[in-house]
Formats: sequence, structure tokens, C-alpha cells
Amino acid sequence: MTDSALVELKGVSKRFSTSHILPVDEETRKRHFFKKREVCAADDISFAIAPGEIFGLLGPNGAGKTTTVKMISGLVRPDTGEAFVKGMSVERKRRQILRHVGVVLEGTRTSLWPLTPFENLVYYGMLKDVRGPILKERAHDLLDFIGLQDKKNVQVRRLSRGQKQKLAICIALIADPHVLLLDEPTTGLDVQSSRAIKDKVMEMTREQGRGVLVTTHDMHVAQELCDRIAIINHGKLVACRRTESLLEYFSEQIFVFRLDKPVDTELFSAIPGIGKVEYEKTDEPSLLIQLAGESEELRSEALYKIVRIFEEQRCLLRSISQRKQNLESIFLRLTTDNTDIDMTEKGNTCLSSW
Repeated sequence: MTDSALVELKGVSKRFSTSHILPVDEETRKRHFFKKREVCAADDISFAIAPGEIFGLLGPNGAGKTTTVKMISGLVRPDTGEAFVKGMSVERKRRQILRHVGVVLEGTRTSLWPLTPFENLVYYGMLKDVRGPILKERAHDLLDFIGLQDKKNVQVRRLSRGQKQKLAICIALIADPHVLLLDEPTTGLDVQSSRAIKDKVMEMTREQGRGVLVTTHDMHVAQELCDRIAIINHGKLVACRRTESLLEYFSEQIFVFRLDKPVDTELFSAIPGIGKVEYEKTDEPSLLIQLAGESEELRSEALYKIVRIFEEQRCLLRSISQRKQNLESIFLRLTTDNTDIDMTEKGNTCLSSW
């Protein structure tokens, strides 16, 4: 177990076998064949989450994000490897770990629909040894925080999808957990509630030292919240770095020059440090130039020469902008089937460089 880590996965793997009854054969009228398929949901995954850290786990649908969350919370047992929470083995100390972990799984079936939101919080709080006046006070505070105070005595079955999602988050927080696992936490939430959840997550980590794992398809949420990002694809970690390091690694020196008239792209081919040169499809000429030089001096000199060519061609330079990479473009690049980039720390793990 890595020193001081709240959560650690060490080489966990999980495969699921599925079987399906085939349709009735029209000629023989038999249906005794099965179509069997094996799916790898997690393949030798290792990472750790430190106190006060928000860790983002991103991936396409079916990549293995929810399975990974369930292995940390003890809902799924890994085939190989081991998961730890606060230094305790999830497999051997499951009951103790449940008191320290709050989980929001994708979907809205965390709560008991015949009960009211307040009754749900009391029920789940007692399961995690929160009782008496503290439990009731915390339940009221959470419902007020999430905006469900006026629905506290309404059966959950009568709530909207967004309101059920809010309640699921309250249930995860009722025991004041040290570790919070959020699987698509903002799904179905309005802008105000989504903002409140993100602020609460920031408060729990930065001020209270909690460890938070977030899975989301919203790249803007991940880029805004997460200290580190891990990207999983087909059950394998293809990237695991600090967010700013990941963005910096893929940053490209691409500049867009907006002009009043086209300029021959061949004029730039002799400039050292110039890579791709092409026009974008826009209403007015927009020349895209990639600077391939590794040194700042070479790139700076190339920019001066580019501007000098515009002057020689009596071309009006309306604006210059630098194209920046965002998490969405990096995600798409790393999750393509033909990618061969290994962006995990230390080559194959994500256990250090917090």
C-alpha cells in the first residue's frame, strides 16, 4: 500500500462472460444454442488517490469505468490484483470500508423508491453507524444543500430523474466519507445543481482532505475539477497524469493568421521550424501554421519571418490566435483504436507524482 494513499488499485483485472439464447431456428424450431462472449472490463489497472485530490477516470462507454468504481467500493471482486481504501484491503475489510466510502453509481436506483428522501437518508445513515440527532441534522442539511428540502416527505418514485440523482449524492455524503466515488454525478442535473455539486466536491477535497474519484463524459467538468486524469480504453489505462501535464504534453504550437487576402503557402516552406501550413475553410482567408521547432528561439524567429512575408506580400494581418488543446481533443486522440501512445506515469502505473 502506497504511503498516505486513501485509495489504491494494484494490478486489478476483471473479465465478464456473457451468454445469450439465440432466436428460434425457423427450419428446426430449436433454440438450444448459446452465443458466448467474454468482455475485459479491467486489464491490470493500477493507480492511487491521495488525500485532498480529485482524480478523474475517463473513458468511452463500456471502457470499464463503472467496473473500476465497483471494485473500489467492494461491489465487484477483481479476478486478479487488489484494491485498498485507507490501507485496508477491500476484499478482507469490506464492512469497515463501507463506513469510509460514499458511492454515486450511474443511474437513479441508489435510493429506495417507496421511501421519502428523508427516510432514505436515515436508513442509509443507520447502515453506516450514523444515528440520533447527528443523523437527522445531517440529513436536513444535505437536503437543504442539494435543493430537496421541499421534497423531503415525497416518495422517491414521484421525483424527477434529476431529483433522484440529487438524492443519490446526498446518500453518498450522509456518513461524511473520507473517499467519495462519483460515477457520472452531474447526469440529469440543472446548471445550478451541477455547480453546487462541483463546489461541494472542491470543498470536501481542498478544505477537508477527502479523496474523490470522478467518472464523467463531460470533458469540461473533468478539466475544471480534476487534479489528475486517467483515461481508460478497452479496460486498459492509456493515460494517467496530472491534468496540466497531460494538456502540456499534447500542446502544439499552432497559430491561425486571419488575413485580408490569400498568400501562397509555398512562401513559408523555406522557413526553419515550420511544420504544417494550410488554409482553414472560413469566409475569409485564415492561414493555419504549425511551428515544429523545439526551441523557443527557433519558434520566435519563425514567427518574425512569417509576419515579414505578410508585409512583403502587402497582406493585411487582421488577427493572430494560438490554437490550444483541450481535454476533449486529447481524449479522442487517446481512445482511437489505432493509438500507440503510452501516457501512464512510470510507463505502466499511476501511483506517484501526486
